[in-house]
Amino acid sequence: MMIAETQETANSSLGESFLKSLSLLEQAHRRLHDVVKDDLERGGERSLTGVQALLLYEIGEGEAPASVLRARGAFAGTSLSYNVKKLQEGGYLIQTRSEDDKRTVTLSLTERGLKVRKRVEALFEKQAGALEPTASVRPDDLSQLNKTISRLERFWSDQIRFRL
Repeated sequence: MMIAETQETANSSLGESFLKSLSLLEQAHRRLHDVVKDDLERGGERSLTGVQALLLYEIGEGEAPASVLRARGAFAGTSLSYNVKKLQEGGYLIQTRSEDDKRTVTLSLTERGLKVRKRVEALFEKQAGALEPTASVRPDDLSQLNKTISRLERFWSDQIRFRL
């Protein structure tokens, strides 16, 4: 009886920890958007959301197929389409259709978009340098976090792929 109770407590504790982790991941993701938006506003850029600035950052300095951004999962279907449209209207990016396959869309940044991307990159570099002295986050903490998040992502992908 004692072993069964211990196992039940461990499962309950694991379930509670899992739910807490999900909540923390979601909160951290939203806070990242807030931090990026705040930094943009401090720099005088008030027309972008944090999501849009991160999209510009993800596109990079070259060209990126929209399908790759969608596949990464951070920018879901309609949200991606909406944000690409807004960024194009705002003069931050250029959307080009392939001559061979009109369904294939490539995205590239304008000078205005590159300026925002560089600002986000500088913000990330500044924060990376401040992690250990101000938040006591060490490189090995980040390595463990990255490993755990990668395992969760793989677990969820397998749930979908293998219908578990």
